[in-house]
Amino acid sequence: MKSQRVVLKERPRFQVPTEKCFRVEEADINAPGKGEILIQTVWLGMDPYLFSRVKKVSDQAKPIEIGEVMYGAAVGRVVASNLAGFSEEDYVHGLWGWKDYHISDGSDVSKIPSGVSSPSHMLGALGAAGFGAYLANRNVLNVQPGDVVFCSAATGALGQIIGQIAKLKGGVVVGTASTEEKCQLATTSMGYDYCIEHSSRDLSQRLETAIPDGIDAMVVSTGGRSFDAAFPLMNKNGRVAICGLMALYTSTSGPARNDNNMTLLNEVLLKRLRIQGSLVLDYLNTDIHREFLQEMSSWIRLGAVKPVEHITKGLENAPSALRELFEGKNVGKSIVSVSD
Repeated sequence: MKSQRVVLKERPRFQVPTEKCFRVEEADINAPGKGEILIQTVWLGMDPYLFSRVKKVSDQAKPIEIGEVMYGAAVGRVVASNLAGFSEEDYVHGLWGWKDYHISDGSDVSKIPSGVSSPSHMLGALGAAGFGAYLANRNVLNVQPGDVVFCSAATGALGQIIGQIAKLKGGVVVGTASTEEKCQLATTSMGYDYCIEHSSRDLSQRLETAIPDGIDAMVVSTGGRSFDAAFPLMNKNGRVAICGLMALYTSTSGPARNDNNMTLLNEVLLKRLRIQGSLVLDYLNTDIHREFLQEMSSWIRLGAVKPVEHITKGLENAPSALRELFEGKNVGKSIVSVSD
């Protein structure tokens, strides 16, 4: 049996990995042996952290080698099983990467509970993005009724869930996005009360007008202009969750070396701000992770959280979907449909 897979062909020549970094190739795949299952990949998840897997050197994760299958989260369906506890048509998720079939002994996959409304949600609302949003609120933001909550990249995989959780908690939710169309979606479908294009020349002034009473809680997922405009509006005893710095990933010069650090620290001091990094890796497979899966599943079933997905069809188009993620072309969680 032949299987298709996408492998890393070369390191990115520029800051964002493009289609030239990958190639699609065929490989033989055997029938599952004793104690194994054969999984057909149905969905792949596109995530910013994948950038760390293709760079030559990374402080986030060990990069994959040239010629290896591209790493990434996947959801698939069991099509043959010689392993107790797994049956044909069971849905599973894991990190087997960009290929259309995968042989597993069960140690690298988890079954998706039957109560999950859509298996693809395990890559977004019930995956790293949703868990990241949940942790940011639980451990750092602690949104209370009436709190003003700010999040850049409002319509991204993380931002859409931040907005809906903050609204569930009674917050006034403000965000930025790259286009007016995305801002409209944020305010109609993602819990945001206000959303402003981050490229606006008068971004700082528009934010001050929208939220004259300042910001109580902030989620940082991109950094850049939105952070520069919003941070001075933080209120005393405000809380800031650092969940990502996507603007830094795509920067060609690295962090600027100027006096802004002292200005930021002065704001932290005078306003008694709490700033905390928040990474899902610290809580995977813990009681908090299980608590999240139960609560988020319930919110989705009740319609309190409505995940939005940006779907690209075809395994061969996974590289372009990853590039478009860094270009901000996705609305909601970016996933690739590999098979029906």
